[in-house]
Formats: sequence, C-alpha cells, structure tokens
Amino acid sequence: MQQFSRTVVRNSAFSLAAQLVIKVLSFGFSIVIVRNLGVETFGQYSGIAAFGMVFVFLADLGLAPYAVRQIARWRETPDGLERANDLYSNLIVLRLILALVTALIIIAVAVLTERPLVMIGAIALNAFSLLIYAVQSSSGVMLSGFERFDLTAGANVINQLIFVILGGIALWLGLGYYGLIVAALIGVAAMTYTYWRGARTLGVRLGKVSPATWSALIRASLPFGLVSLALGLSYKFDSFLLSISRGDLETGYYNAAYNLVFSAVMLSNVFNTSLYPALARQAASAPHRLPAIYERALRYLLLVSIPITVGTFLLADQLVPLLYKANYLPAVPALQIVIWVVPFMYLSEFLGYIIVVGGHEKLVARSVLISSSLNVALNFFLVPRFGFIAAAIMTVLTEVVLVGQYVWMLRAQLREMNW
Repeated sequence: MQQFSRTVVRNSAFSLAAQLVIKVLSFGFSIVIVRNLGVETFGQYSGIAAFGMVFVFLADLGLAPYAVRQIARWRETPDGLERANDLYSNLIVLRLILALVTALIIIAVAVLTERPLVMIGAIALNAFSLLIYAVQSSSGVMLSGFERFDLTAGANVINQLIFVILGGIALWLGLGYYGLIVAALIGVAAMTYTYWRGARTLGVRLGKVSPATWSALIRASLPFGLVSLALGLSYKFDSFLLSISRGDLETGYYNAAYNLVFSAVMLSNVFNTSLYPALARQAASAPHRLPAIYERALRYLLLVSIPITVGTFLLADQLVPLLYKANYLPAVPALQIVIWVVPFMYLSEFLGYIIVVGGHEKLVARSVLISSSLNVALNFFLVPRFGFIAAAIMTVLTEVVLVGQYVWMLRAQLREMNW
C-alpha cells in the first residue's frame, strides 16, 4: 500500500504542479482571449472548438484509454516492453488513418450546416491538427501506461507556454482566432516531439505494424470510444447547437461560464488521471486493497468540489465582471446553474474509473450513452427555444443521471464505505 501511495503521490504531485502552471497560464490567457475577441467573435471561436469536440472520438475510438490499461498490466511481465512496442506502432498508424477520415467529416459537416466561410476555414485548420494529435496521443499512452506523468507534465507546460506566447503575439497583431489556432498547433507539435522523446527514454521503440490485428484492437477499444463520444456530446453538443441555432452571442455567454467550470474540474482530472494506471496495476496484483483506496479518494474529491461549487454560486455576479467585462453579465445566471455540475463531474470521472478497473467498461459506455442521449435529445428540443440557460440546466442534469447510474452499479462497494 505504501508503494502504491508513493506512486500516486509522485504522479499527482508532478501532474498537479504542471497542471497548476498550465491552468494559471490558461485561465489568465483565456480571460485575455475573451476580452480581446469580444462576445460574438469569442462565440465563433467556441463554436469552432465545439465542432472538433463533437467528432473527435472518431479519431481515437477509445484506443488511448484501452492501451493505457493494457500497458499498465503488461509492464511487469517478461515480454511487456515488446508488446508495448508493437502496440505503439499500430496505434500511430491506425490513429493517423482515423484522424484523416475524421478531419474530412468535420469539414463536411461545417459545410452542410452552412457555417460562414471564415469559420469553415478555421474548422478545417483545426481539424487537420488531429494528425498531430494522433502521434502525440500514441506517445502519451506509453508514458501514462508506464506511470511517467512527470514526463508528460513537462511537455504539457511547454505546450501551454508556446500557446500563450505565440497566441498573445497573434492577438496583439490582430490575427484573431486564426492566429490562436496556429499558435495551438505549434504548441501541440512541440509537445508531441517531447512525448516521443520521453517514450524513447523508457525504451519504447516502434515495433511491428500488423493491420490484421486492427479489427480486434478496435473492438476491444470501442467501449472506451463510446464513452469518448458520449462525453464529447455531453460537453460540447450544447455549444455546437447554440452556434447553429442561437448565434455567436449566446455561444459566447455560455462558454464564458463553462470555461470556469472546466478550470474547477482541473484538480479532479489530474488526480484521476494519475490514479487510473496505478489502480489498474493494483487490481491485477492486490485487489483487496482497492476498497480503502476508493474510500480515501472519494473523501478528498468531495472535500475539494463542494466548497468550489458553493463559493462560485454565491460570488458569480462579482466574478464574471471581474474576470471578463461588464458586457458578459448575461453569463451570470448560466454560471450559477452550470457550476453545480462540478461535484458530479468529480464523482462521475472517479466512479467510472472504478468500474473500468474492474473490467466492466461496457457498463460505463452504456451509462454514458444513456446520459448523453438524454443530453442531446433535451438540448435539441430546448436549446433552440430557450437558449444558453437551457444548455446550462441540461449539463447539470446529464451529470446527475450519469452519477446515479454509477452509484447503482457500485451500490455494494459504496455501502461498505465509511461516509
């Protein structure tokens, strides 16, 4: 247990330190972006990002989380490195093919939904960045599977620094969101190179490419891919729909509020990402220790998330004009609603990992699909009529439904915990 705790603490410490740097930079720069672009242009920028997020699952199909779990299980076996090398090669080639197909689909949807030409160009530029992400994610899988979050942390900081510096220059030169997208691409390219070098330091090399194994690999990964699809829809379908049906102004208001939520979820994401491969390894070697780990983790997640939620709700009318400008005041009601999703997001991510570690990722996929289907259906009918307030309500409701399903599945384990 002590070795497990040290691993998680090391991974969380490196990740948390890096994420704190990243989030401080990202949070500060996002305020600069919002102020510089203005509500409507920021709405367009958010709509462009939403197009990518809704379809991005096609570029991965769950290959990344599946591979992390497999490598975490293989790493202590005699042929673990050789199997990791072969998986690495197949991941890169398969992900590049999927990225190209996904980019073409995203561009086609942008044209069919009659987005302005200036947005279609930016969506296309953003879509082809998936080719870079294919290599970056495949290399990141190796680092995560070997629990070297210290290596990924440094690369992520470099990426964010490049984006902030080059993005700031782009805004100063008046290049708008095209400049921001190019700055992001350069940052991701640098991060990809750093990930690749990090994987090589672990002894990971390109192995055999075996197209005959791809169908089995995709079948095994598909439950994770369905989770990715459903989460993408849950997080970005509302912005996608707002952009199409309600215009750039409401999209800008909603995403100004939603950005604060994602900043609040940073701690949970760092903690759970660090914990996941360690839990997978622990489940294989010492499963009797897992209940105590689960109890402690849930305690920490609740202790952090509830004060953040209550504080933001009470201070929303002061936070919005302080961070953005007075013309973003219409976003206050949306923030006061959507902030209540934070404790549920903390719980859903962790409870989902508990189920996945137990080998029941199909149940996670089913649960996320149910909650996301509810999200898409209700947003489809309510957002065009009621706008971004309806989107905020649906975001919270979706996460409540998801957590409810996880709690029901884990009811036996949860009953044993000291609440």
